[in-house]
Amino acid sequence: MLKIIFLKTICIKRLSIILGLLTIFLTAPVFDEIKAQNKDETTISIWPARYTPSRVLATAGYGAKAAVKGIDPIIEAYQKLHPNVKIKVIGQAINKDIRRWMNTSLAGGTAPDIMWYLGDWAVEDYKKSWLVPINKYLEKPNPYITSGQPGSKRWRDLFLPGIDFWRAPNNDLYLILADQIQVCIYYNKEIFKKVGLDGPPKTWEEMMLAADKIQKSGSFGFAATGNNLHQLTWVSGWLTNFYHHSEIRRYDKNGDGILNKIEMATAVKNKSYTFTGQRNRQRLEQLKRYASYWQPGALGAGFADAMSLFVKGRAGMFVSYSPHLPTLMNDEKRKFDIGIFYLPVVDSATSKLISDNVPPTNKSMGYGSFQYSITNTAVERGTVDVSIDFLMFATQPNQINQMILEGGIALPGIYGAPHNPKLESFKESVSYAPAPYQEDDSMFDSVFSEKFLAITSPYLVGKQNLDETVRRLDAEALKAAKRILE
Repeated sequence: MLKIIFLKTICIKRLSIILGLLTIFLTAPVFDEIKAQNKDETTISIWPARYTPSRVLATAGYGAKAAVKGIDPIIEAYQKLHPNVKIKVIGQAINKDIRRWMNTSLAGGTAPDIMWYLGDWAVEDYKKSWLVPINKYLEKPNPYITSGQPGSKRWRDLFLPGIDFWRAPNNDLYLILADQIQVCIYYNKEIFKKVGLDGPPKTWEEMMLAADKIQKSGSFGFAATGNNLHQLTWVSGWLTNFYHHSEIRRYDKNGDGILNKIEMATAVKNKSYTFTGQRNRQRLEQLKRYASYWQPGALGAGFADAMSLFVKGRAGMFVSYSPHLPTLMNDEKRKFDIGIFYLPVVDSATSKLISDNVPPTNKSMGYGSFQYSITNTAVERGTVDVSIDFLMFATQPNQINQMILEGGIALPGIYGAPHNPKLESFKESVSYAPAPYQEDDSMFDSVFSEKFLAITSPYLVGKQNLDETVRRLDAEALKAAKRILE
């Protein structure tokens, strides 16, 4: 009897042990999952730049009268879906020192996990290992996109062609580009009417004649900002695409129709692209012609100064871009109607070096406000996958659309997001083919861009002759080519 009881006890104990082990085995994944969830509580940081909420940066929003939500609603929706992830927004204004701040942060390993980045800077910086290549992630499905919709099989399919524009020489992409901004020329309709202009000019010559009429009427042809590269290189770059249109095949070694930094540096090295050549000499002469209609002291003026001059009705035209539209429309000092036109084509009426059939191109292809890269900080902290997942979530049409509409500064760069009716004037130009040539501040590198400003400025106001200007530019272009090709 005792033996039976003993055997029963042994069996019960063994059964208990087996059941216990089985329970542990079966529930281990659950416990591991809970443990993993606790362990995987993650914080990532993002610098959204133009989509920074006003709670973080008081100056956020271009002329917005109410509080700016910016990227906050997207972050809140993501955190609700992923309670183990916290996203911190970094407040940093885009100003003339922004490139220095970015470089210092990236070099020191203190950059946000996700940060706004210019495409040409990303291409310039590719050898520094500051940014995470996104090629392989673009080939993966976006789990937040409904099956059958663009992006559900490959994230890449969600984006308009601009996503591939900034491809580095190593064939890597570093930029998630989900919207598009555009350059333009705002004009004062009252001044145009006063001087007998029925509407915006269609060609460069018509624009110069319009500026001349405006100047003679007592107003300035253009409200200009000369202490930075923006207006200067937007206009000079536009001229490049007409003066050098016939040379595209000569420089375009890979045949993609876009002249990258390597191709242009090679052209400089073999002296097929020079500033002393007639095409660039004439281009600079037209740039000086444009500058002759600036207000006095324009070289020292910032964007805010130029905008103020235009808003006060003292200039007929203002070369700018879509992000300035809300500021201009909301400025109570403005007492006139604003018109918008795209940069006009340049033809043989300006130079015999230009044919009459050169089409307009999208000058701002590859530029946006939602243009984010994942940094070396995310690599160091192990947050690359979380950062990618957040960007996949953020690029859903129903998520990004609310931010784009509130901002009023950009058009969608993804399929499925409706256009902002307030930006209808920009819709046609963003549909053009990309400009083959980049501006002078992004054709080579950032060092050359600053040299371009310093060298051309005295020429534009008559303090340096053309021969000296092109000689100095050629010397700097050769140095830039060496930096790029080494």
